[in-house]
Amino acid sequence: MYFKQLLLSVALGFPLATFSQEVKQEEALQKMVESEKAFAQTSVDKSTKSAFLAFLGTDAVVFDKGMPVNGVEHWQKITFNQSLNWQPYFAEIAGSGDFGYTAGNWQIYDSKTQAKALAFGSFVSLWKKQDDGNWKVAIDIGVNHVENTNKNASITKNYPVFKPTELKNNATFAERFVFMNDHFYWKNAKNSPNPFEANLSQHVRIFRNGQLPILGKEAANQFLKKSYDKKLIYTGLKVIASSSGDLACVYGTISGNGKTGNYLRMWRQEAKGVWKITLEIVSI
Repeated sequence: MYFKQLLLSVALGFPLATFSQEVKQEEALQKMVESEKAFAQTSVDKSTKSAFLAFLGTDAVVFDKGMPVNGVEHWQKITFNQSLNWQPYFAEIAGSGDFGYTAGNWQIYDSKTQAKALAFGSFVSLWKKQDDGNWKVAIDIGVNHVENTNKNASITKNYPVFKPTELKNNATFAERFVFMNDHFYWKNAKNSPNPFEANLSQHVRIFRNGQLPILGKEAANQFLKKSYDKKLIYTGLKVIASSSGDLACVYGTISGNGKTGNYLRMWRQEAKGVWKITLEIVSI
């Protein structure tokens, strides 16, 4: 297939460098998805604890009682007697091919019987490519809700908006800009009459406890307008950006109105200097 695409690229005068970069991005995304599937299979074949200790990066973040903690240290300490199974159905990669995330469904089973799921929900895993070429989880977060019967037969994939020739090694700038953008997004949500729509990507995904995943800008905007709690305070703690500066993650804590929790937002640069939310998960 690639040979045919190569001939077509030459015939139409497309830059070979662009084609080569797109192939690398596709291969990187596939490798990331395979890592997620291997992660999930290890949980089934061995144990959930073994899976997390094998696939979490050394500085990976998970969330415990409303606070981000080191994932490896967390899983080393706890005893988990149930079985956590999960299936990715969405994946997005940065232009640099070293940073991306997956999302999907999870179920908890009794580790002895595996007969009937005890709980359901959605997860988001942020992945980073390591120096040895392997992929490790940088952040893991999830929400619980009723069983998602609308399951994808295949994985939906998102690739960079920018052409490869336009990508720059600008992670530091992206981190600073997105951190500021994320802060003002929360601040504007408290006062602006329509704060969400302008910041949402066309195919944004929204995850909440007790709520099946919401897909698409229109549905997400309507949901946020109806459900947003203006008494909550979103405190961004850290931004992680791709080396190409086109995809960034903000995570932090939520407090106020007698509630605590965590959030994670994925921001994607869809035009020069224009960032949109492509995914948001809030666990309160």
